[in-house]
Amino acid sequence: LDSIAVTPANGTATVGGTKQFVATGTYSDGSTAVLTSTVTWISGTVGVATINSSGLATGVSAGTSVITATLGAVNGTANLTIS
Repeated sequence: LDSIAVTPANGTATVGGTKQFVATGTYSDGSTAVLTSTVTWISGTVGVATINSSGLATGVSAGTSVITATLGAVNGTANLTIS
């Protein structure tokens, strides 16, 4: 696994609303695979947003959190803004 792309790269949601993130992995041979249910999801600021193991984020309060998808030593990030 060479890289992970998280989409949307700049997501938005409201307080109490949700946003689904998708993780797509790219391998050294150029192939890709959806890894949404395989990666570990982390919200950098849980006071702004939480995220579950399926990549579904929920807005907690206004602000921005960095969403990270990790598999092994490879990770990808996206921003989530809650209004």
